Amino acid sequence: MSQIVFKLTLPCAVIHAFGTSDFRYDLLLVIPLGFICVAVPMLVSYLATLRSSDADRVFFLLNTGGMNIGCFALPFVQAIFPATYAVVTCMFDAGNSIIVTGGSYAITKTLLGQEHDEHPVRAIAKRLVSSIPFDCYMIMIALALMGIRIPEAVVQFTEPMSNANAFLAMFMLGLMVSVQIDSQKLGKLAKLLVIRYGFCAVATAAMLALLPFDHLTRCVLATVLWAPLSAMAPMFTLWCGGDYGLSGLANAITILVGIVMMTAVMMATGVLV
Repeated sequence: MSQIVFKLTLPCAVIHAFGTSDFRYDLLLVIPLGFICVAVPMLVSYLATLRSSDADRVFFLLNTGGMNIGCFALPFVQAIFPATYAVVTCMFDAGNSIIVTGGSYAITKTLLGQEHDEHPVRAIAKRLVSSIPFDCYMIMIALALMGIRIPEAVVQFTEPMSNANAFLAMFMLGLMVSVQIDSQKLGKLAKLLVIRYGFCAVATAAMLALLPFDHLTRCVLATVLWAPLSAMAPMFTLWCGGDYGLSGLANAITILVGIVMMTAVMMATGVLV
């Protein structure tokens, strides 16, 4: 299921979003914004765990930041907001993807001294290039900058698979939920959630008040901030020797919190009444 979503329906959703929306050059500011919203919590985790064990640092570095935009927030936005605002979500995810599709894994291994046989920049670049959704973002943005429109035939071809992305993404996430509670690990989980959602609260207020965009664009960005953890975080946690079981639990909790808080943000901003 994850292969179908990440390699087929999500790329089609990205292509369809760009093909049915008018590209705005001011949205280029959203790409570094997406990157910052992932990198800052990761930096806070790094500083907050300087005296922790390597396994704990892996858990915090890979699970505090990073959002599941393509498989969670994008279907959410497609269902609630006008179709033209899907591209806002895609631009934000382009910045987010720099970290969640392999950047966080390579950075964590480098910071903890696990990356010995490959230069960290090369490792990050290799993982990003091998990510089909990230490649789609880069190609679509490049075409938009050159003023090249997606052919109508391509838009029509990708529409059924784009529409299927929401259902398949939610179904995949449902298959991934595994709640295993260990009382000794609740403190770590609570600390992670405090860092993650403390940043989300501050960033949401700043986006709604300060960003130079129209109201709906700011509402979209404030909404996607509350998207759950990346579906790849537990896998990266395992590969780096961290507690992947606790990462899976954190992922499940952020899915539930994401549904509640994304809905709450839309209600507070008047998108949902």
